[in-house]
Amino acid sequence: MSSHDGLLRSRGAHARVTFVELFFDLVFVFAVTQLSHSLVAHLTLGGALQTLFLLLAVWWVWMYTCWFTNWVDPDRPVVRMLLFTLMLAGLLMSAAIPNAFGHEGLLFAVAYAFIQVTRSVFMCFATRGRDPVNHRNYLRITSVRGR
Repeated sequence: MSSHDGLLRSRGAHARVTFVELFFDLVFVFAVTQLSHSLVAHLTLGGALQTLFLLLAVWWVWMYTCWFTNWVDPDRPVVRMLLFTLMLAGLLMSAAIPNAFGHEGLLFAVAYAFIQVTRSVFMCFATRGRDPVNHRNYLRITSVRGR
């Protein structure tokens, strides 16, 4: 079975950016805005270190999701629904940024973990039997033993 039969993009086709992907990027523009407001509100060395930590978490989510969208076909309904679900979690994570080291820390952490785990588990299923290299990569990312 070739990759175009499932949830993955065809490797030979030119991948265009979809509106869903652009909307996902806007969620992270909001996150960066929240980070900048948080830094201005806590303009100390401690505040800068906390903002840097949150920036790295936001960057990690965004970067891995961009990598994910390079492989999956966002025109498939299940992929589109997953992206909207990840966007919702990203909005919750972004909204928690101003108080991520306070009373909204759990919300930030749960949203972050949900995005990372859900996306990676989805890819384990999407790549199984279709893309052995990425399948092993995502098994490793989700800490599931891969051969």
